[in-house]
Amino acid sequence: MDGFGIGDGVTPLSGPMSGVYGTVVWFYEEKHQLLVRFGASQQMYFAGDELKRWGE
Repeated sequence: MDGFGIGDGVTPLSGPMSGVYGTVVWFYEEKHQLLVRFGASQQMYFAGDELKRWGE
């Protein structure tokens, strides 16, 4: 989905988690969203165009 795969390192382009490293852990196909985990306990859904690969 949107060029991202499970296990990819990403960061949101905007919002409170912008610049924070996260890992794609699941795809929500019906809503075309990716579940990204930040650290051990925080996770959020994003559309593919709201993310970029870590380090880009």
